[in-house]
Amino acid sequence: MDLASKEIVQKIISGDEPSFESVYRYFYPRLNYFAKQYLLDAEASRSIVQDVFTELWDKRITLHKDTNLSAWLFTVTKNKSLKAISQLKSRQKYDNYIKSRQLEINYKSLSDFDTSNLMFDELQTVIESALEKLSPACRKIFEMSRFEEKKNREIAEKLNLSIKTVEAQITKALRSLKTDLKDFLPLFYILFHLHK
Repeated sequence: MDLASKEIVQKIISGDEPSFESVYRYFYPRLNYFAKQYLLDAEASRSIVQDVFTELWDKRITLHKDTNLSAWLFTVTKNKSLKAISQLKSRQKYDNYIKSRQLEINYKSLSDFDTSNLMFDELQTVIESALEKLSPACRKIFEMSRFEEKKNREIAEKLNLSIKTVEAQITKALRSLKTDLKDFLPLFYILFHLHK
């Protein structure tokens, strides 16, 4: 994805605020959704994701130019979420046994969740291969929707299409991608189904 490219990483390292803001806008809802699935606490999730982006900005000069930004963001979010779950579990132990038990299950599940560079590199390769199978028009509409964060109405106006056509093409692309990304389903939903 463009917002996880080496070029964006280089710009963030050099302190380019517009690039950082673009990454923030794209990844914030996805990371927040990811954290909330495990923490079961909307406020804690928002706080963690804010911390992740603060850390990204504060530590930007220590990033390697070939850092996989998606992997970095999800790994830091995962680690902060695991720490928060540990704290939440002890607080919930006596107040709410069922929630405490669910947090234990979530902790194990999140611990096993692969956010390595290798996994994200493989995911990127599979996404690129899946996108190449789409027709040029379908791919363009999907990329405008999911990578450029454009609303269906904006896409329709820009490409001189009906909103129904745009919606149909996005549905078609998602169906095709879901098949190709079946081994990455949790991330597929986080990366591609979140949209304003």
